[in-house]
Amino acid sequence: MRRKLSAAAVSMLLGIVFIYYADGLWYMTAILCLSAIFAVSWRDEKQRRLYFRLLTAFCFGCVLMYFTQLQEETSVLNEFEGKESELSGVITEVQKIEEEKYRICCRVQGEKLLCSYYRPLKDHWELTGCRISFRTVIEKPTEAGNPRVFDYRLYLKTRKIWHTAVLDEFQVISAQKSMFYHIVAGIIGSREELMREMNVSGDGAGLVKGVIFGDTKSLSEETYEAFRQNGTAHVLSVSGLHVGMLYNVYRKIYQKWRSILLPVCFMGLLLLYGTVTLWSVPVTRAILLIVILFFADILQRRYDMVTALSAVAILAALQNPYVIFGTSFQMSFLAVLSMAFFTPPLEKLFGETAASMLSVQLGLLPYMAYMFNYVSLVGIVCNIPVVFLVSLLVPLGMAGYLFYLFFGSLLPFFGQTAGGLGMLTVKVNGFFQADGFLSFDVVSPPLWVLAAIYGIAFLCSSEYFLICFSRQDRSALTILLILIIAVTSAGYSAGKSPFDRADLIFLDVGQGDCLHVKASEGRNIFIDGGGSVRYNVGEKVLKPYLLKSGAGCLDLAAATHQHTDHYLGLQQLSRCFPVKAALLEGKAGQRIDLGKDQWIDILWPESRDLNTEDENLNSLIFKVYSEGTTALITGDITEEGEKMLIDKYNGTDALKADILKVAHHGSPYSTCDAFLQAVKPSVAVISVGKNNYGHPDEKLVEKIQSCGIMVYRTDRDGAVGIITERSGFSVCTKKQ
Repeated sequence: MRRKLSAAAVSMLLGIVFIYYADGLWYMTAILCLSAIFAVSWRDEKQRRLYFRLLTAFCFGCVLMYFTQLQEETSVLNEFEGKESELSGVITEVQKIEEEKYRICCRVQGEKLLCSYYRPLKDHWELTGCRISFRTVIEKPTEAGNPRVFDYRLYLKTRKIWHTAVLDEFQVISAQKSMFYHIVAGIIGSREELMREMNVSGDGAGLVKGVIFGDTKSLSEETYEAFRQNGTAHVLSVSGLHVGMLYNVYRKIYQKWRSILLPVCFMGLLLLYGTVTLWSVPVTRAILLIVILFFADILQRRYDMVTALSAVAILAALQNPYVIFGTSFQMSFLAVLSMAFFTPPLEKLFGETAASMLSVQLGLLPYMAYMFNYVSLVGIVCNIPVVFLVSLLVPLGMAGYLFYLFFGSLLPFFGQTAGGLGMLTVKVNGFFQADGFLSFDVVSPPLWVLAAIYGIAFLCSSEYFLICFSRQDRSALTILLILIIAVTSAGYSAGKSPFDRADLIFLDVGQGDCLHVKASEGRNIFIDGGGSVRYNVGEKVLKPYLLKSGAGCLDLAAATHQHTDHYLGLQQLSRCFPVKAALLEGKAGQRIDLGKDQWIDILWPESRDLNTEDENLNSLIFKVYSEGTTALITGDITEEGEKMLIDKYNGTDALKADILKVAHHGSPYSTCDAFLQAVKPSVAVISVGKNNYGHPDEKLVEKIQSCGIMVYRTDRDGAVGIITERSGFSVCTKKQ
């Protein structure tokens, strides 16, 4: 095998993934696959040595991930969790999110702490390297509340951050900085001053700032969405593409002017660019690849992109194995792998440049569908002019930045030229966007399908496979087939979720209610959808959840009542996702048939009371039947309404249910003793998030528990799934 380092890197990364997702099926799959490979390769001495090397790399990845998890569990900051503490640390990074919103990363007792700060800061970059003291409560980062959606806690782990905090205030106790932080603060400060001096406004300025420095906060949401829909959003965050553009300029200059100073100056430029862009994963990867290329030239060794990429992957994983779970790492490395594997066969048809761009687009297409749930019909075509314009803007921007850094003034006409190029790029991209008609949302394919697609695609386009196939080396081909099966099996195991078997799922939508009912024939029903005036729950929470759960549409959106925290999310969802039908009004006695052994009965109201001052008394009360399991959905009904229900259904089992959705997020003015006695649930679910109302009431929770009822809360347990079984039902939660 020519790319031995690549095989070792893959084995090491699989070891990391193995420990992260390890369960019984994983162990069984791993043992069977390793045993099969060992049996096939035992007769061949060379293959046996290769097997032991790969197994060693796999075990090393397992050990590396295990000790990283151990480091997280034994963090010195764990002892400060949940209690107010006086701490001090050195600021390593300050990011401006909005005018009065900052992210401050501190090193406290040798570990990273990410702090949010919501007050204005003048020249915030000057704080880099300063030691500050503050009083705060340290917490674990928020993890995903619903299955398969974005996990903020995992994202921070890719940056080796285990804890977060909110700072009300802080004091600078030492402004003395190391030389390194002086340089970093100076570079970042000059970056901010350059954008200020350019005096360019609007989306043109936002694009310039995004393309050159990776800061897209100045772009309007509509413009960013247009880039996302066209599959060109990658040009907005500094990546290997931008570093590659600078390298191409350097190569053209070097071919005409060969000087020992030129490579040295270019390496200095790369270090500067990495610092200016805060060393994002794609930039770090691209710079390391070029450094390896430089050493290959110096040592007069053949440069292989895949081998170099493998070395970079190993270095990144050694620094922090969690990094491989980040989308930046995955997209960056998939792009380079796609270029390395797919460009040679496509080059014969389209030429080198077009084949390179096409290979990256094709290589990222399945990943984008899985991770971001969209596909663009014009992405490949649109990338050609957009990337061309950006290839002009990146070297121009860096030249302008260097001039400003050394001379303190702008290049003549720099602001107008850069801003004009930025605005032209926005307009060209907008032309191809065509009001969103040429891009569409897709459901996430199963993870095992994604693993099989990439495994087969990279295998069939690899030189090693073609050689083995032409030689009819059955032993080697068998090993490759087993590896594909192993990767696909691992994808199947890692992609499983207990929520796949749940018929009823109480979603985590913050301070609000939402129940997902999965009916027969793949139909999906929502009862309530949460909602907040500060956050688009429909677009940001409900839509991603549905697409990643395999739902391409919502068959019915029902609301108990039209208060913000119950109805607004459904309204927002209907604007960005197919909703076939809505139910906002009803009366007792109505039934909604969902198919075999599934239906929903409306128990309340008998008629809508237009004169009541308490809108909660008009809440629709639903009773959901699913294969013998029942759930009572009570909206925000108060104790008065509960007693009216008891009187109406006195002497019947209409109110009796296995699961009770506790009314009004656990308010002390609901769920009276008589109502609990009438329902007799074995499980109670409280849909609640952070709030200032005191929900849920602690005494109410204690009262429910004292009745022998299991209590689940979406703020602590995340989504709560009800899995119906022949003997009853079981409960699964997102947060274990």
